[in-house]
Amino acid sequence: MPRPHIEFLHAQQLSWAPAGLPGPVWQGVEAKVLSRDPANGACSTLLRYPAGFAASPCTLASAHEFLVIAGSIDIGPLRYGLDDYAYLPAGYPHAAMRSDAGAVVLTFFDRDPGPGGSSWDRAALIERIDTHNTAWTRHDIDPSVQFLNLAHKVLRHVPETGEKTLLLASGAQTHPHDWREARLAHDCVEEMYLLGGDIIGERGTMYEGAYFWRPPGEWHGPFGSRRGSLSLIRFCDGRHHNIWSQDVQPFVLEPAHRPTLPADLTRAALPWNPARY
Repeated sequence: MPRPHIEFLHAQQLSWAPAGLPGPVWQGVEAKVLSRDPANGACSTLLRYPAGFAASPCTLASAHEFLVIAGSIDIGPLRYGLDDYAYLPAGYPHAAMRSDAGAVVLTFFDRDPGPGGSSWDRAALIERIDTHNTAWTRHDIDPSVQFLNLAHKVLRHVPETGEKTLLLASGAQTHPHDWREARLAHDCVEEMYLLGGDIIGERGTMYEGAYFWRPPGEWHGPFGSRRGSLSLIRFCDGRHHNIWSQDVQPFVLEPAHRPTLPADLTRAALPWNPARY
C-alpha cells in the first residue's frame, strides 16, 4: 500500500512524540511524522533533537535527506545551520552526531532508517549546501506558471530517475490572469513543506508549516499567494511534467478549507491560521 494522499495538513497541529525510529542513533529524538509508506518505512518527518544530543558514528540502511529549519546539528566536523541541506546516501558513514543547543530538522528517509549498509554511492552524496549562498534561478520553470513570479534553487537532481529536491519561492499578491486558470497534474509524486508565507489553492490556504504528499495524476490548482511563499519541494517516483486540464477553474483569495486526509489524520483537518492563534 503506497503512502496516502495528504493535501494538506499543518505540522503545528501534530504532537511531538518519541521518534520511534529503529537503531540507537535516534534515542532521545522526537518526531512529527508527516507521511509514511507502510510497506518499507520510508517517511517524511520533522525531527527535534534535544539540546546536548549526541550519537556515535553509524551507517543507515536508508538515504538521509534533510534541511535544518531551527537550531543546528553537527555531523563530524560539519555544522548544519539554518536552511542548510544534505543528502547522505544509504550506507554513508555518518560521523558522530551532536547538537549543542538542539535543532528541528525536516528529514526524509527512503526506507526504515535503521543500522545497515556497508557500501554507498559516492556520486549521490551531497554533503552540505548552504542554501543562503546558492543563487536563485528561473531556468526550466514552465512559463505557464510564471504569473506566480517563481524562482527556484535546485538542491538535488537525479537525471536517470527524475528525482528532484528544490527550494521554490513565489511572489506576493500573485494570482492567475483574469482570476481563472486550468488545473495541473504531474506524472510523479509531488511533496511540499511550506517554510514561510502562504499558498492559496483549491483546498484552502496553506501557511508556514503546511505539508502535502500528492500522488501522481491528482489535479490541483489554480494557485496564488497574498504574502509570497518559500517551500521545499520534492518530486519522487518519476519525472516532473506539467499536465494541464481542459477545463478552467476560478481562483479566489479565501477558498473554503477542504483538505484531503486519511482517517488517522482527521485531527489535522481544521483550518490553521497563525495570525489567529
